[in-house]
Formats: sequence, C-alpha cells, structure tokens
Amino acid sequence: MDRVQVAVVGGGPAGYVTARRLGQLGLECVLVERAHLGGTCLNWGCIPTKALYSATHVLARRETYARMGLSVETRVDLAGLRAWVGEVVAQLRSGIEKLLAASKVEVVQGQASLIGPGKLRIRGGQGEWELAAQAIVLATGSAAVELRGLPFEGERVWSSDHALMLNKVPERLVVVGGGVIGLEMATIYRRLGSQVTVVEMMDTLLPGVGVSRRGEMFLRQALKKQGIEIRLSCQAEGLGRETVVVRTPSGTEGIPAEVVLVAVGRKPQLQGLGLETVGISTDKGFVVTDERFQAAPGIYAIGDLRGGWLLAHKASHEGLVLADHLAGREVSQHELFVPQAIFTQPEVALVGKTEGPGLKVGRFPFGALGRAWAEGEPEGYAQIAADESGRVVGAEIIGPHASDLIAEATLAVEKNLTLEEFAAAVHAHPTFPEALWEAVLAALSRPLHTA
Repeated sequence: MDRVQVAVVGGGPAGYVTARRLGQLGLECVLVERAHLGGTCLNWGCIPTKALYSATHVLARRETYARMGLSVETRVDLAGLRAWVGEVVAQLRSGIEKLLAASKVEVVQGQASLIGPGKLRIRGGQGEWELAAQAIVLATGSAAVELRGLPFEGERVWSSDHALMLNKVPERLVVVGGGVIGLEMATIYRRLGSQVTVVEMMDTLLPGVGVSRRGEMFLRQALKKQGIEIRLSCQAEGLGRETVVVRTPSGTEGIPAEVVLVAVGRKPQLQGLGLETVGISTDKGFVVTDERFQAAPGIYAIGDLRGGWLLAHKASHEGLVLADHLAGREVSQHELFVPQAIFTQPEVALVGKTEGPGLKVGRFPFGALGRAWAEGEPEGYAQIAADESGRVVGAEIIGPHASDLIAEATLAVEKNLTLEEFAAAVHAHPTFPEALWEAVLAALSRPLHTA
C-alpha cells in the first residue's frame, strides 16, 4: 500500500488550492481527481458562465452603442463561441496543472473512496490500488439538483451543464429557479436571442442570498426591461407537449417552452465516497465537521461538502486555512465575511449586513457618477452600512462592475474600518470605486454629489 502525508480527494477550487498550499509548505501530497482539474467551477460553472457573460456583453449594449453614435453589427456563431469558451477553460486547467507540478503535488486520475481510517481505494486508468494517508481531505464539490417531474435528459430538460454546451439557442427557454445560476443563465440566453421566462416558487428573486428588498425589486425591473419574464410564486411540476406545467396561486397552467433549464440549486457529491466506513455523519445532505473542518479522526471535508455558501472562493479559502492547519501553522479563527457576485445585467454584489435596525446606511446612485455616464451605464447604486460605532459592516452594489467593486467593501468589513477611515482614502477620478466612497460620505451625512 502506498503512503503519503496528505491525500486530497477532488481537484476543484477547494481541493487543488489545498494541495497547492500543502506543497508550498513542504508536505507530501497526492491529489485524486476523477474528471478534470478545476472541478465544476472551471469546467462547467463559474468560468464558462462568465466567459459567455463577457462574450455576449456586446449583444446587450447595442442600443447603448447606437446612442453613442456607433453602429454595431453582430452575428452569433455558436461553434466559434463554444470553441472560445473551451480554449479559456483549457488554458486555465493547464495553469492549474503547472502550479501543482511546481509544488510537487502528485495528481492521480481516478475515483477515490474511503475504506477505513486513513485509507483510500482508488479506481482509475492505473487500475485499482490503495493509498494510506496521515490526513485525508474530501473536496468533491456539488452537483445540480434534479426535480422529480423534470429529470435532466439534455434535449428538452437541461441542467446548467447542458446549457453551457451551447448546442442550440432555444426559441423559448423557461428557467426553473430564480437563484444565482438561473438568473445568470437567463441573462446569457436572452442576450443570445431566446425568449426567456424565469419561474421561481418563492415570492422573490435570489431567495436566501441576502439581497435587500430594494435591490431585488431593482433587479426584477431591470430583467423585465430586457424582455425576461418573471413568474414568482410559481412551481414547475412537469412537461406538457410544448410547455412546462406550473402550479400558481390561481391553479395549473402551461408555459410555452422549447427547452426547460432547471436551476434550483446544488447538492454535495457524496456518492461513492464511503463515508459510512469511517462513521462520518451528514446533516441535510452535508458532511458534519468541527471548526477545523474535521469530519472524523484524520479526515476533513471542505467546500460544498460541508455546506454554507456554495461558492468557489469560500471553498478555496477553507482549503488555505486547512492546509496551514495540517502543516501546524495555526490561523486565528474569526467570522468569515464572504462576498457574493451575481452576473446578471446589472451585476449584483454584496457582503455582510446591508441594512437593518441600528445601522447607518449610505447610498449613492450610479446616475450621479461621471464614469457610469461615460460608459453609458448609469443605472444602479452602491450602498454601505455601518454599525452604531461607525464600523463598516456590509455593502450592496447593483450596477456595472459590481463584482469587482465588492472587493474593496469586503476588505473594509474584514478590517473593521470606520466610515471616517474609508472616507479618508483618496479614490481616483473618474472611476467606478468612487461610488463606494460617495456612499460612505452619504452615510456620514455629508454627501458630495447627491442632495
């Protein structure tokens, strides 16, 4: 039986980051991945989605360019678009391979399962063999959730994986699920030319994400303006001949649909891991761990497996913390402030507490921002929240480049900056980050470019 200091199961944002850091710290590490390095995020999620979001941005700005005096003719070449996304993914995957090799991490292709404390059985191209490790890190990520009446089959019913294959642009697309994945896919396919309807069983978009009521209403109106129909309090139940059957407060009806994209969430990938062989517990489908990510003696779980926000950057952060812990480098534990970025049109980003009793809130509209007008995107706002002592506790940004702007706000929350300290930082003009600075000034009751 082969032996190693640490075995990492799963090569996604949690697993490969853990392995990379372990290698940097001088620990012997083997990473076992059954498919492709980068996991769902790189191969079937974050990166291809954002590549498509970027590529189709010009389609969404044709009217804006026309107002600027520019005539833009566009033609969608699905094969070319698909090839370009594939090149992006391949380039980044190659980069991960090189990083792991540079850290002396051995990468093994295969399916790993626990067969006892500190022991794995690996099945792959090299046959079947066993690996013993002082520590085992489980980081197998998550998979799309199916609905009983709408199982994935790739023709009429898609998962997000099918949508990213770009085999066709359906004339009528119904997206089941008004969460992050559903709205991002709705945005992309509307740009590509589909008539899109979003069906959400709750009475709000982005349920559970934490977007303010103001932000949710703003986004809903923006999506409708783009031609995306929103159906709330509406539950999909199955397929009709040319429809998806939904139940509404008024009864059952059919919504015309050439394709139904089901995006109702994700679940941890636990099948075949052999958790029962070492007595690992689960709760609501997620692996139960302690504050150091330990699920059983010498066995750890990070990322989507243990629940919380199912986000790549949260998973990577856990991987870094765990790697340091395994190397004996203890990192102080404190509340983790995880930013979220949603690539709709407009973008949505938030971190921490955005509003609530006792909070000072400052808001600045992009309509008063010079850079936003110069780019033809003056819709949206930046909002900063501080506690009674003036410490920044959260932010919500809806508008252009929100996914980039949230980093500054996250740092302010993480470092307990006060509004005064934030306001003291000079922000370059004309830039989008000025919107955050202006929101801080508003929270201090001394607004500059708003009344």
